Amino acid sequence: MKSKLFPILAASVLVLFSLTSVASADEAMLMNMLETLQKQVAQMQRTIDQQSEKIRMLERREPSLQIPGVQPAAAEAAPPMSDYEFGERLGNALGGANKWLKDLKFGGDLRLRYEGFDYTNGTTSETDPQNRFRYRLRYGFEKKFNEDMKIGFAMASGQSSNGVNVDPTSTNSSFDNLFNYDDIFIEKAYGTYTPGLLKGKGPIQDFEITAGKFTNPFERGSSDMVWDRDVKPEGIYERVNLKLLDTSDFDLSSYFTAGQFVLDEDSTVGGDSELFAYQLGLNPVVYVPFMERPVELLSAVSFYSSNDYAVRSNWYIGTTSLARGNSICTSANLCSEDFEVWDYYNEIAFYPFGLPVRPFIDYATNAADNSLEDEDNAWAMGIKLGSMVKKGDWELSYTYKRIGPESVVGAFNDSDFGTGHNGKRGSVFKAGFALTDTISVNAAAFFVNNLTTGLRSPGATGVIRDEEQRRFQIDLNWKF
Repeated sequence: MKSKLFPILAASVLVLFSLTSVASADEAMLMNMLETLQKQVAQMQRTIDQQSEKIRMLERREPSLQIPGVQPAAAEAAPPMSDYEFGERLGNALGGANKWLKDLKFGGDLRLRYEGFDYTNGTTSETDPQNRFRYRLRYGFEKKFNEDMKIGFAMASGQSSNGVNVDPTSTNSSFDNLFNYDDIFIEKAYGTYTPGLLKGKGPIQDFEITAGKFTNPFERGSSDMVWDRDVKPEGIYERVNLKLLDTSDFDLSSYFTAGQFVLDEDSTVGGDSELFAYQLGLNPVVYVPFMERPVELLSAVSFYSSNDYAVRSNWYIGTTSLARGNSICTSANLCSEDFEVWDYYNEIAFYPFGLPVRPFIDYATNAADNSLEDEDNAWAMGIKLGSMVKKGDWELSYTYKRIGPESVVGAFNDSDFGTGHNGKRGSVFKAGFALTDTISVNAAAFFVNNLTTGLRSPGATGVIRDEEQRRFQIDLNWKF
């Protein structure tokens, strides 16, 4: 019995294993077939969806292609794209260049201007009146690489003489020269380093070093009696901002700026000319209970030392003189042997009934000049009401200036004051209105007289006309 039962059991087990193997093989084949069918169905569905989308696009473009009696399917609203999906798609489209676009800011402005001149004469013949139309175009970018480093670049319009820009105080181009093409110049090209290691250390709010060609860091504590706002110095500057006090009703901040600038590289006997500049400013802020905003004050003391600038080869660009009111003596150099200018600037900003009001006073003297009394001094005072920030905002301002011929460097101060720069006194009226958040209209009127010839430096050459210069401007500005 035992000997026959064992073979029977063994045979049964073999048959069972065989059937199980066959069933497993059939199940694997069935699963493969199902997966293949699923892939084919999915591919067919994608093809159908693509064809349907093409048909809808064709129906929108060509209504004649629609099937008569059949209404085209309404386009389904696409679900909103997530920031992650947008970043992924942009990165794939740009090949990774979108990472460089991060923290990249573009901006610029366009100004269209009408300008008219009229002159009243004294003892000399009258200068002919003039009308002209001009534009100013500026465009550039600033790229921040990290919390410590950024670079900037900008281009601007302007006019040249033999391919050389001869006016550091203007980026205007006049409608002239028989529709010929106009110049474009590099206005700014700079790099800025703000070490995070120093930020917030004690009273230090931040510290920066900037090199290249850049916005003038000394605009903040001076008026255009010293610096025209179009001037872009070249060299390097360092600035530190300090927080000295921070209380519930009184704050006190301070800053110090030092600049080392190249004025002219001269291989002749005159030698190179450089400008070394320093400015110390105090910014008290007082919180007044009955005013919406605190009262802000700014007091700044600046010192500008321009070595070898008075040598003729250094205040000429090609054949164009930039003396601009600085007296020229018989030696063909400037009568002021040097420019060691001290500038004292004070400004206050307060907001009665929410209206911004900003009066200021500015005084400068050239300590290196030994000319006649008042020839080496300059002063300005004025007030500004309102501020243009958004649509409907307006502003008005009035300024009176008296700029002695040897008080400041004539190449760099306000080019619109009369016929521009030094040796003048007079009034400036300005008004502006914001048509939109980015478009504004501005108007200005200048009534300026040349200073009398009796204040000329001893040995000065040339004749100053006794006349009043009246300049009128209307501007349309667009910022983008």
